[in-house]
This record gives sequence, C-alpha cells and structure tokens, in this order.
Amino acid sequence: MALIKGLRFFIALSVVCIIGILITSYPGEVKFEWFGYFISIPIGLFFACLVVIFAFITSVHNLWRWVWNLPQNYLTHLQKKRVLKGNNLLIDGLSAIAAGQNQEAKEVISVACELLPENPLTQFIAAQASYMTGDEEAATRQYLAMQKDKRTSFLGLRGLILQAKAREDYKLTQEYITKALTVRPDSPWLQDEYLLNTVHLAQKGIFPKTEKNKITKYVSKPQWSRHLAMLNWLKLQNTNHLTSNEKEKLHLKIFDLAPEWTANVQQLVEHYIQHQLFSKAQKILMDSFKHHPHRVLGLLWDAVFHEMEVVDRYRTMEKLVADQEDHPESQYCLASSAMKAQLWGQAKEHLDRLLSYGYTRTGCNLMAELMELQYPAQFDLAREWWQRASQTSSDYEWQCNTCYHHFDNWQLVCSHCQSIDHIYWQETSSLQRHVKGDIETARICQVV
Repeated sequence: MALIKGLRFFIALSVVCIIGILITSYPGEVKFEWFGYFISIPIGLFFACLVVIFAFITSVHNLWRWVWNLPQNYLTHLQKKRVLKGNNLLIDGLSAIAAGQNQEAKEVISVACELLPENPLTQFIAAQASYMTGDEEAATRQYLAMQKDKRTSFLGLRGLILQAKAREDYKLTQEYITKALTVRPDSPWLQDEYLLNTVHLAQKGIFPKTEKNKITKYVSKPQWSRHLAMLNWLKLQNTNHLTSNEKEKLHLKIFDLAPEWTANVQQLVEHYIQHQLFSKAQKILMDSFKHHPHRVLGLLWDAVFHEMEVVDRYRTMEKLVADQEDHPESQYCLASSAMKAQLWGQAKEHLDRLLSYGYTRTGCNLMAELMELQYPAQFDLAREWWQRASQTSSDYEWQCNTCYHHFDNWQLVCSHCQSIDHIYWQETSSLQRHVKGDIETARICQVV
C-alpha cells in the first residue's frame, strides 16, 4: 500500500514538473477582451489564476455540501452512538448470563432491544435471558418472533425445542424438530434430538412416522439400525393388542438390528419353546451366542433340550459355545451343564478356565458348590471357596454406564437415571457382603 501511494505521488510530481518546464521554456501571453477591456496575462500567471479559481470553487462546493448534510450527519452520529451503546449492553448482558445474574441480564437486554430493534442477536439473547429467568411466556414469544427471520429461524426453533423438552411435552417437541429439519437437516445436535425424542414418544406408545429422507441421509447406518431396534422393542413393551405372530415378527426384526440384545432373544426363544418350535429356537440361540455370549442363552439352550439326558445336554452345550469357546460366559455355561451331569472333571476344568479370567463371586460360588457335590465329606474345600466368594467384590452384572447402577435384568431405559441403551452385561465391582465368622450367612445368588 505504501509503495502504491509513493508511486502516485511521484507521477503527480513529475507531471507538475513537466508543466513547469514547458511554461518556463516556452513563455507567452494570454490575451482576451471582456466588456471592452483588453487584458494580457503571462501564461504562467494565467495557469496560477486557474488553479486559484478551481480551488476556490471546490472549497465553496465542499462548504455547501457540509452545510447541506449537517442534519443527516448529526443523525448518523446519534445512530452510531446508539448502536455502540446497544452493543456494549449486549456484551454486558452476555457477561451477566455467564455470571448467572439472569435477572440483570434480562433488564440489560430489554434496553438493548430498544436501542437495536432490528438486530437479530438482541432477540436471541433476550429470549435466552427470559428462558433462564423462568419467564416461559416471554421466551416463547421471542423464540416465535425469531422464526420470521431466516437468519434466526433455527435459533428460535432450537429454543422452542429445549422449552418443550424441559416440560416433557414430546409431541410438541417433535413438531418443532420436524420444522427445524427443513432448515438444518445436517445438524448433528438436531439428529440426536430427533432420535432421542422419538424414543421418548415410543415410551408413551406414540410412534411417529420416520423422516427417512431427512434423517437417514445424515445418520450412520449402525446408529439408525440401533434406533429402529429401540422403537420396535418399545412397541413390543407398550402395545397390548399385538398378536402372537406380530410379536414374533417384531422380535425377529429386533434380532436382525441388534442381535446382542439378550432380553429380546430370551423372549423370542421362550415363545418358540412355548409353541414347541425347537428348531427355530436352536437357530436363534446359535446365532445369538456367536454375537454376544451370555449365560442366560445357555439356560435357554438347556430348556430346549429338556427331554434329553443331562449328559447329552452337556454335549449339545459344547455345540452351542463352539464358536466362542474361550469366552468366560461359554466356560460358565459348560461348567454349569457339566455339574448338572455330574461330570466333575469337566466341570473343574471349565471352572478353572473361568477363574483364569479373574475371580468373581459367581465363579467362586460355582467352585464351592462343585466342591460340596464332589467331596461332600471334605467341607473345608467348599468352605475355602465360600469364604473367597464372600471376599470377592467383582462379578458380571447388568450395569448402567451412565449412573453405574446394577440391575438383575437388562433394560432399554435405565430406571435409575433414564439414560437410553446404556445398560450392558459387564464385570463390575460392588460393596462386599457382610460375613459372619468365616462363612457368608447367605450364599450369593447367581446373577442371570
């Protein structure tokens, strides 16, 4: 920039110098007649007069423009001061909100709205201040007003969504989310809110039509499959008029979308066992155990072959766990089945492998039971394992990964903290039980 200015000055100076050289090198006079007078002026003086006259006319013109624009300039100055004051108030309002002084923020922003009525930012901050001070009506009115401007329509809808969600009015929340999807369908926050709200509606028995074109385009396929599994599961739990075939179809859909949901597999297999469809039950259990081994699947497998001898049931259990033979849950199933068949050697082998993954209450309890059954006269062997079980805090349980609450059975929605799909079968640690003497007063029940 400085180089360009210097170049311009150099060119202008050069032009002036050239004109000066021409005037001095070629002197002359300018003669003209005006009102009967003959006037003769040297050429240099003539150019000087022209410059003076031009400068005078320019000064008069600028003075006239300044006087003419004086009222408008004064109004512009006042408007700038107004905008500056309004912007300062906006900053003060945001600072008050950050400091938790919501009432002060509301008062400051109300003045800023008067100074900056057309500024969309003031509307948004005013709505936020009203919402944080508990003035729901004012906040709703301001959020609705923001929808008139395309620039702030999504912000207004976001505020309305949060308001409706806080009131647990999930139907109204769904309406606002649907409108917001037309503005920003690619918003990750909006996608999560849509999925979460439809689950809340499903809990109440309301199943809105999925926005396939607006949601599935941006949501990952695994996330969408998981969401559909949740809706189908809630439909099973909250709908009483479904026929047996309809329930079976829903269970199969859930199994395709979330094969690791043991509770779904359990209900489906129990349905097959009740209707003596044992081949279907076997197939579902085999497929499920491959995805997510769990001891309850072993109990169901044992129930499918309940007419067999216990030794033969143990052999079939080996087929069930063949693809997941090294998994702790597989060793648990094999050990339990071997104990029922009184195959003490195999049971000991599987329990040793189970405990090699780490001592748990359930594993120690099984070993104590095995010692009692195998060596009924040697109580000290079982006593040692009962004592070890009472001193072991680790065990496999259903636990919520949000609130860390333990459950006896899987739940889609945590009854303790209301988090969704956060309960998993995992090794947990809980408070050790009170022990009287050397042996626990009550044996620890197996958690299934």
